[in-house]
Amino acid sequence: MNSQELLETILKNSNYESIMSSINEFTREYIKKLIIDIILYVDANISLGDIKFCDHYHLEHEVSQEIVGVPSAYSALDGNAKVLTAFAESYSKLGIAEFDSLCKEALLDFLNLHNGLFVVDLSDQNVCELSLGVPKQSENYHIDNNSDLEGRITLIPITFSYGVITFILLKTA
Repeated sequence: MNSQELLETILKNSNYESIMSSINEFTREYIKKLIIDIILYVDANISLGDIKFCDHYHLEHEVSQEIVGVPSAYSALDGNAKVLTAFAESYSKLGIAEFDSLCKEALLDFLNLHNGLFVVDLSDQNVCELSLGVPKQSENYHIDNNSDLEGRITLIPITFSYGVITFILLKTA
């Protein structure tokens, strides 16, 4: 099965099709590109959990990057340290065994790779021209109505054999 067929299967086995009409094209394209990039660079044996929307979210281990332009967006990934460590190792193949600075750098690298490929795709399709902010990492970060973000937060849970990582996307002011 090629990556496009695998993408279609993963989307069909989630709530993606039932919520498609409630999310904008930018978010739909982001989700599809995210799954393709995970298939290509991390692991093809994944599933997409139920995509959810919320007004606030607490990130235990924030790894984030701003997408700058029109539209601007905040993108991040979050999970427990054990799962993030396994993801970083699966992506980097560097022998990462603990949630340390190398692990965090690998997570930042994946997010930067994915977001970079996403904005290039949008540019190639003449949809919009976007740029990326510097990826950042912090502990115990909270997104809520008091931050510089607007709209509902989209939570995109991806299940791997070692656990779930939640990818977060929302429009910024």
